[in-house]
Order: sequence, then C-alpha cells, then structure tokens
Amino acid sequence: MRLHVGVAALSVLVGCSSSGGGSSAISRDAQAEAIATAFAAENISDPTSLPNKGSATYAGFMTLGLPIDGDTTDRVGDLNLTVDFGAARNQVTGSVNNIDGLGGALAIRGGDIDRETNPKDDYTFGGRVTGDLTRTGDTFAINATIAGEFRGRNQNGVTGLVYGNIDGQDGQDLFDGTFAATRGD
Repeated sequence: MRLHVGVAALSVLVGCSSSGGGSSAISRDAQAEAIATAFAAENISDPTSLPNKGSATYAGFMTLGLPIDGDTTDRVGDLNLTVDFGAARNQVTGSVNNIDGLGGALAIRGGDIDRETNPKDDYTFGGRVTGDLTRTGDTFAINATIAGEFRGRNQNGVTGLVYGNIDGQDGQDLFDGTFAATRGD
C-alpha cells in the first residue's frame, strides 16, 4: 500500500511540472529528489525473482555532476528507460534528454541484468551511457557507466548511479551522478 501511495504522490509531483506557467510547479531538482527518496525506502527487488518475459518502461530523472568550465554543477535530465526482461542481452536501453543548460542527449545501451547477483554486494543491472552534450559552441563527450537496482516487489522503480568521463575543450575530467525513475506500464 505504501508504494502505491508513494507512486501516486510522485505522479502528482511530475504532473505539477507542466509548463502551464503557474507558480505551483515543482522544480525538476525537487522532483528528482522526491522520486529518489521514495524509492530509497523500498526494498531492492530480488534479482532471481525478476520476470523472464515482458517489458517495462520507466520515466524519471538523472542528475549529473558535470564539471564544465571549472565548476561542477548538478544538471538534471529527463530519463527514459525500457527494460526487456526476456532479451538475452541489452535488456536495459534508454535516453537522457533536456539536460539543464545543455544541448544534446545521452543514449543508454548495453544494459544487462545480472539475475544471480547479491544486491548487498553489487548492482542488478549495468550499461553504458554515451553521447555529446553542447553549450555555447562547446561539445562535451560523455562516456560513462550506469549501475542500478529495481525497487519494490513488482519493480515499480529503478534507482542507481552513473559515473564516467567528460571530454571537452579543457581535456578530460571525471563525473558522477544518480538516477531514479518510476514504472509507467
């Protein structure tokens, strides 16, 4: 029951972010935080009990601590994931778009589920995050890893980390971040 109430509350939060121009809109930072907090309280789904067929879609946010121009700023992007539970490989794919203050998008590929992992020791799925982001004529190449968990008995959410390299006009630097998303199907 608690999860259903939490998901309903999060749906209201996400709905408040529409561009209707009202003053009640909640920032994407606050929405990302709310989703992450709600799912952090939920159990990690047992990897051995994940479905062997079917698919699920997840929508939420990825927060990236990107060092650009000597300043590390958290930038929130819209995260969309698709999980194909029946696929042999590349079960987790998706994208990150509309990243605060940046053009471009990131692709999530090569995401595999480890059904035999112990979630106390390792993440349930991983994959690659790549793409080019732009700002005022500068291009920043992202090459990163995503590591995540399914949350709740019915995989109602995903949470995890992202970490890797950002290459730009000032050379290469490291960054990290987090993500959280709710199941939409």
